[in-house]
Amino acid sequence: GPNRVYRSYRGGERIDRFRCAPTPQDTDFPEDWIGSVTAAANPSDRSYQGEGLSRVEVGGTSVVLADLLRDRPEDVAGREIVERYGVTTALLVKLLDAGSRLPLHAHPSRDLARRIFDSRFGKAEAWAVLATRQIEGALSPRVWLGFREDVSREQLRAWIEAQDIEAMRGAMNEIEVRPGDAVFVRPGLLHATGAGVFLVEAQEPTDLSIHAEYQGYPITPREAHMSRGWDTMLDVIDRGVVDADDLAVLCARPRRIGGNETEGWYEEDVWGPQSDPYFKAFRLVVDGQVAWPHSGRYTVNIVTAGSGIATTAHGALELDAGDTFAVLGNTAATTISGDLEMLVTAPSFA
Repeated sequence: GPNRVYRSYRGGERIDRFRCAPTPQDTDFPEDWIGSVTAAANPSDRSYQGEGLSRVEVGGTSVVLADLLRDRPEDVAGREIVERYGVTTALLVKLLDAGSRLPLHAHPSRDLARRIFDSRFGKAEAWAVLATRQIEGALSPRVWLGFREDVSREQLRAWIEAQDIEAMRGAMNEIEVRPGDAVFVRPGLLHATGAGVFLVEAQEPTDLSIHAEYQGYPITPREAHMSRGWDTMLDVIDRGVVDADDLAVLCARPRRIGGNETEGWYEEDVWGPQSDPYFKAFRLVVDGQVAWPHSGRYTVNIVTAGSGIATTAHGALELDAGDTFAVLGNTAATTISGDLEMLVTAPSFA
């Protein structure tokens, strides 16, 4: 079910439409965290305990998925993930609808997250654009990703301290996006989603964000560097060049990897090998019936079009566009039938 989370920007109207809510509107809750065992890291005056944690029904009782994971880790996440990472699903998936531009921000690598935050995970992330809309007074839907030229540490710090966002944004790659586009955001890259972009985001299971931009947003200067100071946090931001060749890899088109139309299904790898160390996403198209191609693996799944049925030993689950569901690591053999498209996300075994 819906699991909306407060953020520092507005949006969510397209999430409401996607989930068939009665009065779609942009609010301060522009993200919907799916299959989440990660708590949101929001200021205490704008949050509540357990915000961001998904709930599931077990025997008619609502249960926090993180509690179920704690009690039965291999049943939820699968043995390989637990043996590699411990009690985690190693994945966080979101619906994100930007009704306004996000602030420029970056996320740490695993090495820096371990050193600075004592966290096993950093925050690699990737986007699959579902839809776009033109927001009045805003640029056409686009994203910003990395710098076009090398930026010195001194220059970056000067931009941040002066909040010279025009100069900072002007030094970045600016990419117009449309439905079907896929973008991988490696740790460290300064980035932002523009107004009017509705996407699925997969990421490592943390909420670690360093905000190079905070002026005009409900973010204090101290919150921007997560109370660690810019002497430390400037190390998180990748100041190197992201050139045309890099962008061609980061924004690669999905690649067919399995099935074909005559078999009644096919599947595409959305982000390619660049996401392999962190997570995977597959676009599964079914027109008929297919045995679930990811058995034994924890997956978070979003039905993006059409309708069908997921059948397991536990019963049948009707699926329609806008539905989201998880298949746990120990779920018995599953069959998907109908005429539908799904985005299947999974933690990586790499």
